[in-house]
Amino acid sequence: MPIPQPSPQPATTRQGRTRRDLVALVLAVGLYWTLATRLELFEVVSGFAQVHESWQLDELPLTLLVLSLGLTWFGWRRVQEARAALHERTIAQAEVAALLAQNRDLAQRLILAQEQERRTLARELHDELGQHCTAMRAEARFIQQAHAHTATGDSAGRIGASAERLYGLVKGMLNRLRPPALDSLGLEMALLELCDGWEQQTGIACRFMPTPCQTPSPHDLDDATAVTLYRLVQEALTNVARHAQAQQVWVNLTCRGDGCLHLQVKDDGQGLPEGTPPRHGLGLIGMQERVAALHGTLQLHSQPGQGLCIDITLPSLPPTPSAP
Repeated sequence: MPIPQPSPQPATTRQGRTRRDLVALVLAVGLYWTLATRLELFEVVSGFAQVHESWQLDELPLTLLVLSLGLTWFGWRRVQEARAALHERTIAQAEVAALLAQNRDLAQRLILAQEQERRTLARELHDELGQHCTAMRAEARFIQQAHAHTATGDSAGRIGASAERLYGLVKGMLNRLRPPALDSLGLEMALLELCDGWEQQTGIACRFMPTPCQTPSPHDLDDATAVTLYRLVQEALTNVARHAQAQQVWVNLTCRGDGCLHLQVKDDGQGLPEGTPPRHGLGLIGMQERVAALHGTLQLHSQPGQGLCIDITLPSLPPTPSAP
């Protein structure tokens, strides 16, 4: 989350205030001079001080002058200290902003490394385990056909069934690690497939509503943005299935006029309790980290009994992390 910084005042505004203060000071001095010359204030004060010489009132003007000079020096010192404190605060804010930028860059690097590792692992699972499962099923089917209605054939049938279940587990792991549709068909089709599969698993209606747009097109997105959007929808749907008690979910992906991507996931569930912050177990922290890594924003809109709406805005071309 970016730290709010005080907006600097324009130089013209500061110069205008300085002129007004100087004018007010000149007018005050002129008014006093006019009154002093008309009323002969110095003579009045001198006469009063001579009458009360025992009180040493004639030393009062010089004492007040020294006091004024002392207060001027005191105020000047406080102004210097305030300027030094403001300068230190400005430096600290700049350092914090730099650290936040580094943290966002590091988070993006970690997310990219994680997705690359998932892609590599998915490829190895597909090439190794997938092929071995297929070979096991083929061999088991051959043995079962050669020894039909025997104990050997029955055992081969069980081996083939186990290999089939193992292949199903591998296929599910592949979809979680790296959905094939994301590479072959693009983001929109991958999200549509995700919503359809999630609806079949949970029994909760899920409608994916992409809005056609020219620039930026979801087909032209870089891999980091496409994967981030897919993972955000995946995590949001997981949260709905676990906590929302919803009957229907709407997923909307649009391209705004300013070139930003807008993702909205809305359900008709129980929503967040009023006055209660989201729990850490909802997976929102991971979603916020992914969004912040791409310099995006995430907002939650919820009312008790009226569901939860997650609004996510991402820049169309997020900055890529610099080389280490």
